[in-house]
Amino acid sequence: MRAAFFATVALALSLLAGCSSAPPRPAPGPVPVVQAAAGQTAGAYTLSAGDELDIKVPDAAQYDQTVRVRPDGKVTLNVIGTVHVQGRTPEDVQLEVRERYRQASGGQAQREYLLNANDELDIKFPYHPNFNEAVRIRPDGKLQLQLVGTVQAEGLSPETLQTELKRRYGKVLRVPELTVIVRTATRQSLRTDQGAGRAGIQGLEPVLMVRSFQAPQVYVAGEMARPGMFAYTPGMTLLQAIALAGGHLPSGDIEHLVVLRRTSAGSAEVLEPRLSRHYLNAPDKDLALQPFDVVLLPQTAVAVLGQNLDQYVFKILPPLRNSSFGFVYDLKNNNN
Repeated sequence: MRAAFFATVALALSLLAGCSSAPPRPAPGPVPVVQAAAGQTAGAYTLSAGDELDIKVPDAAQYDQTVRVRPDGKVTLNVIGTVHVQGRTPEDVQLEVRERYRQASGGQAQREYLLNANDELDIKFPYHPNFNEAVRIRPDGKLQLQLVGTVQAEGLSPETLQTELKRRYGKVLRVPELTVIVRTATRQSLRTDQGAGRAGIQGLEPVLMVRSFQAPQVYVAGEMARPGMFAYTPGMTLLQAIALAGGHLPSGDIEHLVVLRRTSAGSAEVLEPRLSRHYLNAPDKDLALQPFDVVLLPQTAVAVLGQNLDQYVFKILPPLRNSSFGFVYDLKNNNN
């Protein structure tokens, strides 16, 4: 019986040795300094997934839009397309939207209208009015005209089309003077010396307004007295979050506390404040939190050991929970 008992204890200790090691931790390093983006101030509200935004365009209500920030932190706007907004202030996003509108208009560059399918044109001949025509550009982008037949019109400016028609009519008329007049335009495509543009938006200044937003919060988890989700307030710090959670438990490894943060680019960032057991006496180690930060306090190695002992030894061998054992050494005072 005695041999069986010690054999059982040896088995339990071997199991414990294989399970009691604490989980690996990342190599400690200095806390990264997070700089505020241009145009942002400390404590300024930054946009998050789920926020609802109103885009108002004075003097051009057709471009007004209400959008919700997608889970990937982006919104899709009329004319300019996708804009990344998560982690940025409304003012910063508004500046980008206005700049994107300016670029979409072609800026201050020389601009000319490009003809499109279904545009209506008047072809006027001052010296040969019998050739005057009112035509519509076909869906295939072409015109069917007297004497010259089919002419490609879509994608050309009215002036370029006029030059091409003069060249063609010059083969059958002595004085091929004519004018191309755009009666109705179906689109607002422009060509500039800087690329494509859009008519009707030059000088517009969209205004971005936050219609509804997700209340900013901070999450405190791990070995805390009262872990949970807490409302974020401007200027909130790590020590304040720990205090809201009731302080750390004796089983918490305060030296390996980490703060998980989602950056404006959507990537994850791990901050290691490297607090000591006497962190209340070292306010210089405090860290300014940001909305939706996650404060995580892991267990100490001893706590992990106790947890593994309970899970892998006492639950498997219940008699060991209340048993005791010892080792007896026979110390002989001799020269051997």
